Amino acid sequence: MVTHNMQQALDYGNRLLMMDGGEIIYDVSGEEKQKLTLDDLAQKFKEIKKRDMTNDQMVLQ
Repeated sequence: MVTHNMQQALDYGNRLLMMDGGEIIYDVSGEEKQKLTLDDLAQKFKEIKKRDMTNDQMVLQ
């Protein structure tokens, strides 16, 4: 499944790949994925890319 909805990415499937500019920047699965929240994903993006997501990069609902 491919989605831009981060809540769906957390709710469905057993693996999550976060991409930016066509590049996989984060790959998580299993128990680690199950524990993630939307805030965790936004923070992970910030840690990896050294910048915040813009509003159009993060679809929450």
